[in-house]
Amino acid sequence: MREGGLLAEPRHWPRDVDLLELVREINAVLDPEELLPTIARLIRRVVDYRVLDIFLPQDDGALRPVHVEGYPLDAAGVRASVRPGEGIVGLAAQERQAFFVPDVASDPRYRPVVSGVGAAIAVPLVHGDRLVGVLNVEARDAVAFGDGRWETLCQLASHMAVAVGNAKVYRELRIYAGLLGTLYEAGRETATIFDVDQLLTRVAEIVKRVIDYEMFGILLLEESSGWLVLRKAVRFGSIQEKQRIHVSQGLCGAAVREKRPILVSDVDSDERYVRLIPGVRSELVVPLIHKDRVLGVFDLESSELGRFTEEHLQTLTPLANQVAGAFESARLYGEVQRNEVRLQRELAIARNVQVGLLPEDPPEGRGFEASAQFRPALELGGDLFDFYSIGEGELGVAVGDVAGKGVPAALFGAFVSGTLRGRAFEKRGPAELVTRVNRTLRNRNVEGLYCALTYAYFDFRNAIVSVAASGLPYPLRYSKGTGRCEKVVVAGLPLGLFDEGPWEEQQIPLEPGDVFVFYTDGVSEADGGDGEFGVVRLAQIVENLAEKSAGEIGSEIVSSVESYLGTVPPSDDVTVVVVKVKP
Repeated sequence: MREGGLLAEPRHWPRDVDLLELVREINAVLDPEELLPTIARLIRRVVDYRVLDIFLPQDDGALRPVHVEGYPLDAAGVRASVRPGEGIVGLAAQERQAFFVPDVASDPRYRPVVSGVGAAIAVPLVHGDRLVGVLNVEARDAVAFGDGRWETLCQLASHMAVAVGNAKVYRELRIYAGLLGTLYEAGRETATIFDVDQLLTRVAEIVKRVIDYEMFGILLLEESSGWLVLRKAVRFGSIQEKQRIHVSQGLCGAAVREKRPILVSDVDSDERYVRLIPGVRSELVVPLIHKDRVLGVFDLESSELGRFTEEHLQTLTPLANQVAGAFESARLYGEVQRNEVRLQRELAIARNVQVGLLPEDPPEGRGFEASAQFRPALELGGDLFDFYSIGEGELGVAVGDVAGKGVPAALFGAFVSGTLRGRAFEKRGPAELVTRVNRTLRNRNVEGLYCALTYAYFDFRNAIVSVAASGLPYPLRYSKGTGRCEKVVVAGLPLGLFDEGPWEEQQIPLEPGDVFVFYTDGVSEADGGDGEFGVVRLAQIVENLAEKSAGEIGSEIVSSVESYLGTVPPSDDVTVVVVKVKP
């Protein structure tokens, strides 16, 4: 210790002071809110002081008095912060040694605050190698420090330093635990809120738990324009007072540009501050950052100087980042919903277009009747069918299935159907027609899409049908003469996969009462959980319904498939075309 600038010799301890009891009482206090008043009370047992200050170091290096005793009411708060080296408090902090001034009137380093002080001592509180505070004790005269009492203060200082250090750790742990709890609750409460306005209201309530603010706003960034738009305001008066601010202006703009929180204890001393609300003295702005992208800011303002602290900043920063994630999720959810609505609207239009491309009514001629059933598995189907009234007593029938489902399959199916219709009236044989359609598809070079297709040309005048297929399930023919239903087997490759075939063609004589059923694999491969519907089952149904009309046969087939599926949704489009030769 230095006394008047000289090393002082230690003396005996005062007899009326139980040093161990004082140490025990100091170490028993962990709460930082209770520790400093406890220290002040215990020191009174050692020294009958006139004034007591406990200074704690701040982030900027200054020492601020956080607990004072002995000041009259009209002098409260006049003790200013000091820098290391200033006055005896600053010297104690700088030199890490106690300074005792037995006569303050003769020492220019002493800075008087109140009258009636004759002697003073400043003792550094050092924990490990770190300065955690300075104890400043002032008395009426040097006698108050006699009888070894200033030595006792120096001895107690080491224990006080440990207690202050422990209290700081305890306080940080308590803050950290509270922060974790707040973050957990905030995450739990905001994770399921996808409405932005509802989320903003909830966030304002959560922040209120952390800081009992006077004025709070959430401003969200419009990246395209560079404006921060006020979306939620609490006690800002009318929203019109501060509806938006550009990122080039104010503390809010600075927080966005620099991607870091900004804490200003006195806004009048910061040239960046833009006065939009009367009476504001301090401000804390915390950016909402998600994946290095600023989405907006928390803006807290107060009419008090120094209202916001580093503790507030450290608490709000991770909360702001968590809230930024919630905002981004809400934004993406809203975007998905809007896109889904748009997609559903467009799919409805596309489905109407697709249905409009299909034949409205099956044709019926002197020698035949026909029907068609189409049930897409999704909004749009990959199946296609068409009828071509080529001439008197002549009918072309096409049934196809594009690999895949949805929009790509529907578009490719429309292209195949249009290509086929453009060729069907050339009166070429089915095999040659399929070959030409394949050539067109290959020239278009649509990657990854192909089509299985059956094309049949009915010549009712000459009682013959010619059939070519390219991978679709073989059509069924019910013969009136035999009473049996069998497959029409014609080999061929799917269209659009290879430059060349081969594609076979089969000619079958027509007899009155014959029934031809063309179908896609959505019928034969329908699976309700007990295996596939199957071709055998389909053939039996056709045999049982052969006397009915083409429309009734087609409807019964589709009904049987739907009953077989039960509650299982169809995995593929269902298409059934029936042509019946009239008796």
